[in-house]
Amino acid sequence: MRSHTILLPFTVAVGFAASSVSAQVANRIGLTAGFAASGATRLAAGASAGDFLLHVDDRDYRDWMLDPANLAGTTFALTGLTFTVQDQVGVTPDGFTVVGYRPDPAAPNFPDPAGPWFRTGRVSTPISTFSGPAAWRFTLTFAPPPRPTGDVWLGCGFGPPAAGTWPSDGLALQAEVATTATIGRGILGLPVANLSCFVPTTAGLPVAPAVYPTGPLLQLDLDVIANVTGGVSCTRIGAPAGSALVPLGGTTDMMSGTNPDTFNSTASAPPRADSAGFLVTDVNFPGAPLFLLQAFGPSPVGPVPAISVPLAGVPGTRGNICLDVAAANISIAVIDATGRFQHVVPMTPALSATIALLPPFDVWWQAFVVNLAASPVAPFELHGTGCAIQHL
Repeated sequence: MRSHTILLPFTVAVGFAASSVSAQVANRIGLTAGFAASGATRLAAGASAGDFLLHVDDRDYRDWMLDPANLAGTTFALTGLTFTVQDQVGVTPDGFTVVGYRPDPAAPNFPDPAGPWFRTGRVSTPISTFSGPAAWRFTLTFAPPPRPTGDVWLGCGFGPPAAGTWPSDGLALQAEVATTATIGRGILGLPVANLSCFVPTTAGLPVAPAVYPTGPLLQLDLDVIANVTGGVSCTRIGAPAGSALVPLGGTTDMMSGTNPDTFNSTASAPPRADSAGFLVTDVNFPGAPLFLLQAFGPSPVGPVPAISVPLAGVPGTRGNICLDVAAANISIAVIDATGRFQHVVPMTPALSATIALLPPFDVWWQAFVVNLAASPVAPFELHGTGCAIQHL
């Protein structure tokens, strides 16, 4: 698989106001930092044209890619995406667009068929000599206009196969595949049939509501790049090896990553006793301290901009406090030299047995990285992750 980094012009002119926020490197949020793609998919669309979308649900993530220029913390903004496209016949020239959707105001958990949040110009696949499947990792940089927080759908628009029909030819997104029988009980609260969907299109315009395929769960191999501190749920199953993106190993997917099987509810052999946890990414602050918060619910008053809190009321502070901080467990940790910190809750037999006796519940995670270069003493310049919600 080859990697391509492309700077994309947008198809519409978008104006941005100047901001006092200091320039920093955008972070990869981490939705696929620990991820195992197992194939390429066009979901249930077959050879039909459509937008193939990953649903990032606010059931799982809140306030996770906030626009740093909006101090009220009410809008999302991203600076790019990274994802893997596969062509079943590499030698046939093809291309795609990158697209995002806002929620349908008339249908919760569905993208708005009235039109996308953004769509880029056409991206051509590289020239290939492979007569069989060829895959490329794309990292595209672009700046769609900010939009209100909430659910988002992100992905690619594909036309019909260049020759023949799918799966003999055609573009697809690589994805991880699993069944509900292999994921912890939290997945039973999934509000729709799948993690990804497609919107039928004609000439690049949506022509029908989204379709979530039934059957195995499919999470598209797509991650977000944004000017925020990344924070994602992370689950260790057994004793996985660490990686550059996930130091202690584990999955950050929205399957077992968000829905760990902490007490072998799936009757797996060998028995599962997944360790829940949280992964923080901010390459701007290697070696920086951070405040790690764990709670069992959201802020009872709704999200609160961190800059309004006395501990963090200095320019440059980013993020919302979105969990129940009054009842949260708070600890202090340090980001490693690569800009990452991973917290793991070891799943002991006693803890596993206790969780098994409880009804399903959620664990909320959030972290705030301290920029000591800007404010070595309180009040601090804090950079907040969004809230990641694990369903146990």
